Amino acid sequence: MVGLPYPERDAYHIKGIQPDFWPNPAEFVDHVTGGVSMNMVWDIWEPSFRQPPCRNGEEEYDGHCFRIDQNVDAAIRDYTARGVIVTGIVYGVPEWARTGNTGCSPISDAFWRFCTPDNPADYARFAGMIARRYDGLHGNGRIADFVIHNEVNSNVWFDIGCGQGVPCDQDVWIQTYVDNYAAAYDQIKSHQSEAKVLLSFEHHFDYEYDRPADDNAMLSVKTFVETFADSIGDREWKIAYHPYPPNLLEPDFGPLDLPRVTYGNLGVLLAWLRQRFPNHPHAWEVELTESGINSSSPSSSEAAQAEAVCRTFINVLGTPGVTNYIYHRMRDNADEGELQLGLVQADGSYKPSWPVWALCNHIYDNPPQLSCGFEDLPYTRLRRSVKDHTVTVRHWASSRLPPDGFVEEASWRLEREPQPGTRLLFECLVEQVWPGPHNFLSFDVDCEGRQNLGPVGYIYENQVPNSVALYRCISSTGFDHFVSTDPGCEGQQQEQLLGYAMP
Repeated sequence: MVGLPYPERDAYHIKGIQPDFWPNPAEFVDHVTGGVSMNMVWDIWEPSFRQPPCRNGEEEYDGHCFRIDQNVDAAIRDYTARGVIVTGIVYGVPEWARTGNTGCSPISDAFWRFCTPDNPADYARFAGMIARRYDGLHGNGRIADFVIHNEVNSNVWFDIGCGQGVPCDQDVWIQTYVDNYAAAYDQIKSHQSEAKVLLSFEHHFDYEYDRPADDNAMLSVKTFVETFADSIGDREWKIAYHPYPPNLLEPDFGPLDLPRVTYGNLGVLLAWLRQRFPNHPHAWEVELTESGINSSSPSSSEAAQAEAVCRTFINVLGTPGVTNYIYHRMRDNADEGELQLGLVQADGSYKPSWPVWALCNHIYDNPPQLSCGFEDLPYTRLRRSVKDHTVTVRHWASSRLPPDGFVEEASWRLEREPQPGTRLLFECLVEQVWPGPHNFLSFDVDCEGRQNLGPVGYIYENQVPNSVALYRCISSTGFDHFVSTDPGCEGQQQEQLLGYAMP
């Protein structure tokens, strides 16, 4: 091992924030904040290429002088001292490092830094310098998670020299990122072998978003990850995902959000990673490194934001494999116009979403004050919900929230982390025009030929103290599945004993 062990966190500390250089970090850190994200912007640290000798306030690395960003430097040191895990978003290509990318066509002047570098080794050098300086051993604090560029399946944020009317070459796009990631990964791991090095994606998940010829070109997460994984060798990559709602200006999301993967159907991504990479468990862990809920009218409101923030936690905590949830952001950014994601207004006024976010995981209070899913830990909450119909009913069983119109009937607890004698259950979608979609539970990662909506938790194979048996049932019409503690399936047909859950 090179460097320190990874600072493991439990689900009670999954909550993080993009702090926007909030003047008093204790205001959010003291609310059991497990992590923060910091923008490590290369073109700020190395606006021009200079060789040693380096000046005061600079860091020498591999024959280059880097100008230390004093605000970022002080913040990382402070957060580390407070026991908060820091995620570094490593991006921002300086002009001198992209002179060969003549086709880059940013959507605005502020986006020139998202033109890809000419030489991946230049980007990797910056990542390596950051990993060494912030390894927790040099008095500068620690970055433990490194996100390599930002939303790289979008040409807006990772521009290889196309878009805005010029079609992108999909293979060149992904290979350019592979080269950047591989070089940065190797540099980072040479200083911190236990650090996590992540790929960043926005929420356009399924293949229909392979649109390399669009003005604002994009690639689907599926295509990008599959091609990337085939080219990256044995490096243990992980995904940094941004599960914004389908419409970033609206607070609504739900389990039927495909072809996007959002807060509402997070499990789809986790299930797909297990399906597609069954022999690579490093890929089954996902960090949510940027996402938030808009509060501005007419598309949303501060009250709607507060309610939705709580729902995001319920779904995040109900999705085994999600290990980090960094809310974006602490304060509204005036430059983002109608997109007002902050828990605090630009003038410093707290929104109703602030106490929802701040108080939901007060595990150290006596008694603990827990809400929005934290009250169920260390379990997930498997809910049986129902939607009435004039002729028939439909059920939904999930650890995440059901579609609109479904009402909870009963619930049980499953383990969020694997335990001896447990198996992982998935929820599977049955798509029907009439009477509408429902789902069922299965141990099959391929969902018996259906769409896998994600893991719901680990169920015991044999009876343990205080547990109850759960059965998978199907209606006599075949239009509905449900879970029940009744071996007779409430007069319907039993399909199988699923196992044993906590009431």
